Amino acid sequence: LQQFLGFANYYNRFVPQYAKLAAPLTNLLKKNTPYKWETKHQEAVEQLKQALTSAPVLILPDPERDYVIEADASDQAVGAVLMQDQGNGLQPIAYLSKKLHGAELNYPIHDKEALAIVIAFKAWRCYLEGRRTTVYTDHCSLKYLKTQPNLSRRQVRWIDFLETHFHYDIVYKPGHKNKADALSRPAHQS
Repeated sequence: LQQFLGFANYYNRFVPQYAKLAAPLTNLLKKNTPYKWETKHQEAVEQLKQALTSAPVLILPDPERDYVIEADASDQAVGAVLMQDQGNGLQPIAYLSKKLHGAELNYPIHDKEALAIVIAFKAWRCYLEGRRTTVYTDHCSLKYLKTQPNLSRRQVRWIDFLETHFHYDIVYKPGHKNKADALSRPAHQS
């Protein structure tokens, strides 16, 4: 199982909702969790195999064009999509999905949503540094992230990282219109 997950994880940026698909398997490998193979585990393996063998409909990034990120968070995971409009509307370049761990699970939703944005910029830094990027989020208050008073140390670190390396605007987009919404949601919420 660890070998299969290692293989699948290597290609996770090409698989929409990777964290959600892999969750039953990663939960099975947690410390102090009895290893009992059930139908849900077999289904997760089959879904990951299907996702890994399906042709991705991704485009190559054009370094001369601006980028778009759609980011979202749920209680247990964050997700994002990196996109560009190369003349045919917005098309995905890469997907990102990360299960939250430890203290991240206790962050307020505002911080989880901001974390999704920070993780996206870190993951795709090689593309985004020096380019204009529009970030869509379904958390309206993040539009004012840079100007909010009384930020936590964590929020100050995140803003410092973003402001130091990137040219970006944060725009509110309702969740049902945000592609990344599905990347951060457990299956029963999607």
